[in-house]
Amino acid sequence: MSADLDCVELPRSALLRSVRRHIGLSFLSHPSAYAVGVCVVSLLSMATTLIVPRLLDPVAFGSFALLGTLFQYAARADLGLSQLADRDLARAGATDAGAAAARGIALLRASWALGLLAIVILTPLAVAGAVASGRFAPGDAALAVVAGVLGMVAHAPTSLYRATSQHWDFALLALLQQASLTAPRLAGLLIGGVTGCFAALLLCSGLLALAFAHPGHALAWRLPVVLPMVRAALPLFVFNGFWLVAVTANRWIAALLSAPDQLGLFAFGANLALVGLTIVGAVAQVRYPKLLGAMARAPEGRSDLLAGELRRVSLVLAAGALAAIPVTAPLIALLFPGYEAAAGATVWLALACLPLGAVAWVVPMALVLTDAPLREAVRVFGPTLVLLAAAMTAGDALAGIAGQGLACAATGLFLFVGLAGIFRRAGILSPQAARRAVATQAVLLGLLALAAALWLHGAAPGATGSIPVPSGEASR
Repeated sequence: MSADLDCVELPRSALLRSVRRHIGLSFLSHPSAYAVGVCVVSLLSMATTLIVPRLLDPVAFGSFALLGTLFQYAARADLGLSQLADRDLARAGATDAGAAAARGIALLRASWALGLLAIVILTPLAVAGAVASGRFAPGDAALAVVAGVLGMVAHAPTSLYRATSQHWDFALLALLQQASLTAPRLAGLLIGGVTGCFAALLLCSGLLALAFAHPGHALAWRLPVVLPMVRAALPLFVFNGFWLVAVTANRWIAALLSAPDQLGLFAFGANLALVGLTIVGAVAQVRYPKLLGAMARAPEGRSDLLAGELRRVSLVLAAGALAAIPVTAPLIALLFPGYEAAAGATVWLALACLPLGAVAWVVPMALVLTDAPLREAVRVFGPTLVLLAAAMTAGDALAGIAGQGLACAATGLFLFVGLAGIFRRAGILSPQAARRAVATQAVLLGLLALAAALWLHGAAPGATGSIPVPSGEASR
């Protein structure tokens, strides 16, 4: 967060002013307070994700996973305004603190406008989808969507405080929002199952929005002001949205291909993989600004710099995936009784983290460095999603949910090729460096796939969850 914006102060809610005046927490003003705090809270949130399968059977967990994805999609209903805030407030604040504050208020009002519109449009669509699919309850779908949208609105002031370097305000609100995904979610699950979980998320998101997002702005927006913001933010939203869909679409495809219990088993492995990708993405948020700075200082060496970064990340991820192959089934049997039949699919999904983790490491840089994020998003992510659907269908026909997991790994490599293409077209990676990066990924993934196939084929039934592998299915 830039020190240039220290003079810019966006309005605080009455509760935020009261907390600062009476409780203090002055240590939150230090930039490192957020870095330390978010690591702790993120670990708690991930631990919560790992605890959930112990509270739900596979059928209920499948519904929970799909609803969680709906929640994530609804939380992006700002259409890229948070990314626009980083750009616009930095530009305005560098020359005019008053203009930056006015722009921040306009962005907050636009977030409320989009939130209200999203609730009206997305809620009936989610309910209709629930009725048509039968995979989750219509009421739960409505809870998940409204909770996600309110979470987006609650996050709006947080993104504005981040963009204007109001460290104390940003740290407090960001940590509160992260914490709302831990204890309240577990409490809701324990009290009311899947419905209770998303009701708790809705309650927390609604309270945070009312307390800190200036609800008086909910009806103060004007369409001529909102529309230009949406048009400016849309390319950023599409790129980020496509990436989110790329790493979550496998659950929806599995829902079309598998019986409810098999969906739950596949979603279990997919959630474990997503935890790994989330960790990689969180670390990348700290790393990639340094890489961008190094590239700016030495543009002639940026191809070698990025290629070296991709090579090191790929080797680390490959080592992690290799270590996961022999321990996945025993750990599932030990920690998640009832999910032993997910062992085969989980191994293949762990291998998918090699190419997808490398993409997660540098995808924020791709968004910053490309001049045409909208065109690149459609060009790269569109074919990837089509291939994922086709490959998972073929994999399911051959080996059930384990085949679906293998398809995810293969499609991840295809996505990595597309990302390398973005950097090559932007002039960041030379053609030779791009080919070497792809070849490295292909060789590592091929070796890992061979190791996984040999292990799963030779493992005794008891070592892989008391089921034959690689099919990974108890029944179809």
